[in-house]
Amino acid sequence: MKYTVLLSFLCCILGISVPSISSAQAPMANVEGHTNAIVGKLTKALSLKEDQQVKLKGFISEFITQRNTVVAETAANPKAYDAKIKSMHTGFYKKIKNALTAEQYESFLQQKPGENDATNVLSQLYY
Repeated sequence: MKYTVLLSFLCCILGISVPSISSAQAPMANVEGHTNAIVGKLTKALSLKEDQQVKLKGFISEFITQRNTVVAETAANPKAYDAKIKSMHTGFYKKIKNALTAEQYESFLQQKPGENDATNVLSQLYY
């Protein structure tokens, strides 16, 4: 984070344009807290049963942990990030689909925020 701010500052001073990773998100420090917040929102929105909550909690925690690794590994390469995150989303959505009913899965897909919003914890699942 410090390096990103420093790089941005230097680029402004020097007038250098550096492409940003607009689709990437910063790694999450509190995976468990974010996972619990996401499962809480999804439980209300999808009327999840207790066994579904447990499954989703595991899937989401694993996804966020993997995503953190991808963000760190591909911070300087937006194309690599996009390719890896797309592959991760495919596998993640497949797991989610198998854990939910068809109606719940459709509702899950509709929970996607219109844009990547750092204040909406659900953005972590879709962007």
